[in-house]
Amino acid sequence: MRFYFKTYSLLFVLIFLWAGTAFCQFTNNGNTISIQNNAIFFVDGNFSNLTGSIFNNGNLSFTGNWTNNDSNGAFDISSSGKVNLIGANQTIGGSQNTNFPDVNLAGSGIKKLLINTTIKGALDLTDREFALDSKTLNFVNTNPTGISLNGGIISTDFQGMLNRSTKSIVPYLFPLGSKSTGSLRYRPVYLNVKDSLANVFGVTYLNDNPSRYGYSTSSKRYDVADVNPLYFHIIDQSVGTSYADFSFYYDPINDGEFNQLVNWIKYNMWEKAGIANPQIDSTFKASNPELTYKMTYSSIQKITALPMAFAYINANNDPITFFNTFSPDGDGINDKWEIKNIDLFPNNQLTIFNRWGSEVYKAKGYTNADAWDGGHLHNGTYYYLLKVTINGENKVYKGFLTRLGND
Repeated sequence: MRFYFKTYSLLFVLIFLWAGTAFCQFTNNGNTISIQNNAIFFVDGNFSNLTGSIFNNGNLSFTGNWTNNDSNGAFDISSSGKVNLIGANQTIGGSQNTNFPDVNLAGSGIKKLLINTTIKGALDLTDREFALDSKTLNFVNTNPTGISLNGGIISTDFQGMLNRSTKSIVPYLFPLGSKSTGSLRYRPVYLNVKDSLANVFGVTYLNDNPSRYGYSTSSKRYDVADVNPLYFHIIDQSVGTSYADFSFYYDPINDGEFNQLVNWIKYNMWEKAGIANPQIDSTFKASNPELTYKMTYSSIQKITALPMAFAYINANNDPITFFNTFSPDGDGINDKWEIKNIDLFPNNQLTIFNRWGSEVYKAKGYTNADAWDGGHLHNGTYYYLLKVTINGENKVYKGFLTRLGND
């Protein structure tokens, strides 16, 4: 085992022999390690931090696996140095989360999380795959350019998630992809937050048919013809209430000629996620020339674990959806009459009549946040009339809805 460093405190170094092969492990058991500015601390083997704190203002490099069992996250919060994973296949594990400063992936092979992990500095993927598997990577650096890469990807094949903390209206990249099918499929997402307030947004990319995860591609609104069976994303907002645009990039040749983003809704089906907006975008032209198109979803409320997919829809591209029943019984499920995507079109007027044609409810600028709860009316069938302006076109919708529940 080799070590190169300037200053450090008492450490334990363990070398195990098995079948004539040396297995090297550097173990810290309750001491304080200090790596000064520009100093190099190199471990040709595993690094295990059982307990103790690491002040890293230089470069800590290791070729083996990382393990942390200290509840304080291993690294002192003042650390501003770099941690370099320079071996072949390497894992980040232990019984406790590690709070890394800057992280650089190098060497060969895949770098994999075995436990939820935090990075507070920069992350340079270089050309490596950072496999989150079923774990969460919390990237708390709010700098939009904090994650860099040169062909590398972050994979979340087993429902892991990349969380990014935001405090800027500058785009944030989620460089997601997968090699689970043998060849690389890079399907990144760009996030544009509408304000500079503090938020945490997460994105998962699943390189598989959504039906295998309970989101059947055959369960969809009548005008959704085909839902992408190759892959889908899940987006989330664990902190904050800011609205945001999520731009999903795709390859129209190998993925399909999609013309709509759809999301899975509480009625257990795929539904249009706003207006269809396929756009040509040259953002990835140099390194990923196949990613020529993107579609964007604009949030209008806080997002919680929302599945998103590409789809092809029939000619009628109408973003408004009406559900014909609601049940204001106080169980917290379908208690109000919501109109899908109405919040995108505030220039609207809704009128509801009873079966004798008498007006029982009227609202201008109807929103789902203040949706109709049926008032003190009896259960039964009612008639709605919605006038709304969509992309400069005045539209009128008419239909019936049924109030269910406790009378």
